[in-house]
Amino acid sequence: MNTNNTIAESSEISSSNELIYKLEDKPPLKESLFAAFQHLLAIFVAIITPAIIIAGALKLDHETTSYLISMSLFTSGIATFIQCKKFGPIGCGLLCIQGTSFSFISPIISAGLNGGLSAIFGAVISGSFVEMFISRILKYTQKIITPLVSGIVVTLIGLSLIK
Repeated sequence: MNTNNTIAESSEISSSNELIYKLEDKPPLKESLFAAFQHLLAIFVAIITPAIIIAGALKLDHETTSYLISMSLFTSGIATFIQCKKFGPIGCGLLCIQGTSFSFISPIISAGLNGGLSAIFGAVISGSFVEMFISRILKYTQKIITPLVSGIVVTLIGLSLIK
């Protein structure tokens, strides 16, 4: 067996697994625009789908549904901007698209059926402060909330959405 052939083959394999663009590289404009458009379409669907599901479950009219979708997009834009620009302890300084979580759909629908849109908005505003507080102490709970627990919770959320 020739060691030169083996070395050449391993270098071909390792070079094929390298990144196309490194962290500080700037791809050509055409590739950047295509990737940006692809990401825009992907996040657009993920941001508006929860609003459509909630509006459908609450049997809201088209005007209110349009308002919910618009506010989802507007809020996502503001939250993404805050996440990109680091303001003290808020934000990470990276492009992290912020959108609506599918895990809150069931409680939001329950609040909407019991108290209407005002109950939803009040629950979301008050819940956001709870979530901000929990985010500060979350690093201390990693011994309790293991990946196994998180996986089971996500699976149960997914199963609860199936009728």
